[in-house]
Amino acid sequence: MNNTFGTFTIKKSDSKLPKYQQLINSLLQDIEMGELKPGERLPSINEASEECYLSRDTVERAYTELHKMGVITSIFRKGYFISESTFKTKTKILFLVGKITDSTKSIFDVFCQTLGKNVSVDIFTYQYKSQQFQEIMSQQLGNYHYYVVMPHLIEEDDENLKCLKKIPSDRLIILDHSFSNLSQTFASIVSKPISQIKKVFNTQLNLFNKYHSFNLVLTEEDYFDADLINGCSKFCESISMNFQVLDGLDEDEIRLGEIYFTLADVNLAKAIHYADKKGFEVGKDIGLIGYNDSCFKELLVGGISVISSQPNQMGRMAAEMIQENSKENIELDLKFIQRNSL
Repeated sequence: MNNTFGTFTIKKSDSKLPKYQQLINSLLQDIEMGELKPGERLPSINEASEECYLSRDTVERAYTELHKMGVITSIFRKGYFISESTFKTKTKILFLVGKITDSTKSIFDVFCQTLGKNVSVDIFTYQYKSQQFQEIMSQQLGNYHYYVVMPHLIEEDDENLKCLKKIPSDRLIILDHSFSNLSQTFASIVSKPISQIKKVFNTQLNLFNKYHSFNLVLTEEDYFDADLINGCSKFCESISMNFQVLDGLDEDEIRLGEIYFTLADVNLAKAIHYADKKGFEVGKDIGLIGYNDSCFKELLVGGISVISSQPNQMGRMAAEMIQENSKENIELDLKFIQRNSL
């Protein structure tokens, strides 16, 4: 620490607290974030008073409280030190997503399970709005050991990039998005289904032969790469199949001989319900493809075929990057699981 309180900054949220309490909070945060370690010497009361522009009584009261808490210890004629018995704090991680969807929840759940109980993970959502993204990043900078960010629908403009560049590159992991204009080296895990979707579908051409139309079902709540539409469209064009994009799903849109690729599970459930009402057999009269797998998709109507960006794999790998202090850039393959619905 070089006998300075330079890292002790008074936050706006602390401004109404007494000065001694602000000093306590700053020191506790530095310990929690690993900037102060057990055995490290603190400035004397006079030194801290001068460097922090605080009265001697204020610093002395803060030190007294910290001593009672067992956070610091004093040695006669040598000064104050961070206690060797200072509580072991958990690694703190910020997990930032646009919205909590089926896919992001799967990634988050596996991420937390892999890291275990000795890690504290807080999830934030920015509602796909750049302003909220920037506010969260700015407000939480310095409060966490690691930042795992899924910057869906966030443009690579100067302000957004500036927020990310403030995070040390070895503390940042970006998921499911490639920031080509972020010059620093950081860890990332991405899946590029758009570049692979035609290739994946082409390996399953026999499953598409009995259908004449392909419907990509989207909703305003879904995050999707805009090129997903182009990828599906090009595949359909290559096999002379009709293609259209549906905004949600109504009963009258369920028709014989058509395939429905649904990103949201709510639309998958609607498709099954409407097909049943019309007496259509899934996998014979209509085809269904879901997005990302789950245990219930193995059971519904004899099994739902799925395209998977492997969210569980993404969550596990992100956790392992933190455990191993890795800065890899990984691209996951798109996976197709064939079941009775197609």
